[in-house]
Amino acid sequence: MYRTKDVLLTGFALFAMLFGAGNLIFPPMLGYETNSSWIMTMLAFTITGVGFPFLGILSVSIAGNGIKDFANRVSPKFSIIFAIISILAIGPMLAIPRTGATAYEITFLYNGMDSSIYKYIYLIAYFGIVILFSLRANKVIDRVGKILTPILLILLFLIIVKGAFFTDLSVKPDIYPHAFKRGFLEGYQTMDTIASIAYAGIILTAIKSGRTLTQKQEFSFLVKSGLVAIVSLALIYGGFAFVGAKMHSVLNTQDKIKLLVRTTSYLLGSYGNLVLAVCVAGACLTTAIGLVATVGEFFSSITSFKYEKIVIFTVLISFALSVLGVESIIRISVPILIFIYPVTISLILLNLFGKYIKNDYVYKGVVFFTGIVGLIESLDSLGIENYYTKSVLEILPFSDYGLTWLFPGLIGYILCSLIFRRTEKKED
Repeated sequence: MYRTKDVLLTGFALFAMLFGAGNLIFPPMLGYETNSSWIMTMLAFTITGVGFPFLGILSVSIAGNGIKDFANRVSPKFSIIFAIISILAIGPMLAIPRTGATAYEITFLYNGMDSSIYKYIYLIAYFGIVILFSLRANKVIDRVGKILTPILLILLFLIIVKGAFFTDLSVKPDIYPHAFKRGFLEGYQTMDTIASIAYAGIILTAIKSGRTLTQKQEFSFLVKSGLVAIVSLALIYGGFAFVGAKMHSVLNTQDKIKLLVRTTSYLLGSYGNLVLAVCVAGACLTTAIGLVATVGEFFSSITSFKYEKIVIFTVLISFALSVLGVESIIRISVPILIFIYPVTISLILLNLFGKYIKNDYVYKGVVFFTGIVGLIESLDSLGIENYYTKSVLEILPFSDYGLTWLFPGLIGYILCSLIFRRTEKKED
């Protein structure tokens, strides 16, 4: 059996893995922009930013495979391609550069030191530390993370409590159109759903380590510890969205990081902002090191390149992209994530109920239909529009909620279930 203490410790470990400091920049701006609709927006954000990562880990535990085999029932080749795209997204193309850019902007840019010299010196030092600790197994950075993360959480708690209960600020009564869709799509930016598939093996190993549990007990342990993690994440995200929604009367900005920094300064003063900068930089650093190691281990396992070379190449690309800044990286990530997420969520749901799906063509059909919709919406986000496809997408059920891919996915499921069931009967 297992103890409640074990569940809590594992839950907080999962929370630490999913809680990237870079994710802090999204909830305040969502609340700030959606005003009195912030609750609906954050409900949707929590589904994609918290709920689906939890389901992703459950899905891997049920399927019994890691990210390389996650889409095997579509085809082994597709599974490897899917894994490569996913690892690149949470690695050098998006997530790792964003950690560096976020750390720099919170620490220097919005504290009056906006010279490009500071940017390059900071980012060179930042990624120098990343490469040093990614190449050498050293627990110093883990210890730093264990010190800074609790301090960061205490600081976040103080910001939420002060902003929610000890200010005279109020939320604007304006209603935001399509609030659910805004929050649902913004949740993609956390990239935690993709990361959860890559990280699932670590959590599952931790659960099994030193314990003799039945499969049912392991799953129960995972569900309970997962609930600890997602409730903690939901409270932080929701609290920051509420505080952000109250900042209109004292702040005027459209920049996510500027809003976070100015909110902290307003509520806790300059010392609070200094502590935020140090803690966020440390949290981003530990996240980046973990992601670089994940990228190195993955590509060294499927190619002939050595881990060290992959780590160096990953860090160099991440450094080059981090120079663009957080807002530019987010703009780059939008079409990529809009394309990846429908397929990822579909695979998670299919694997959760995989034992009831006897026909692998169902997997192929669902992924094909959701992938086509994701591609069309991705091109649309780039300004590459087609009148006919856009008209069809607009009339699809649930499109107002950011779930344009859901109905085509269901069509793919039903069609492949019926067509290939008949084919099998004829062959029999």
